[in-house]
Amino acid sequence: MADAADVEAQSTARTVITEERYASVVKSTRDSLGKWAQAMGEEKVEEFVTTVLAGVGFLTPAPEPEPDQCSAMYPDEVGDWWQCQEEPGHDPADGHDSGEWSWPHDAPEAVPPRA
Repeated sequence: MADAADVEAQSTARTVITEERYASVVKSTRDSLGKWAQAMGEEKVEEFVTTVLAGVGFLTPAPEPEPDQCSAMYPDEVGDWWQCQEEPGHDPADGHDSGEWSWPHDAPEAVPPRA
């Protein structure tokens, strides 16, 4: 899991791909794996694709935020998105906290809170 030092060290943002492109990559991966995709299950295939994409500089689109908490999000090193657990409307200058780790509001890959 990334920590604040890892977040600050990352100076450029990875590219976020579209939902359509992600679905296409998952389908291609599933087709390439053949019977092994069935054995792995859809969730593991998607986890594999997400991790490989993140490793080469691409991120999946951020998921819809959970209600009743800050909607800011940030991806970890394997491409999983984390949502801030603070109250909606908290001071973004204080950064964001996922409960596991935190990131500054102006980090390159940070998705700011929605209005």
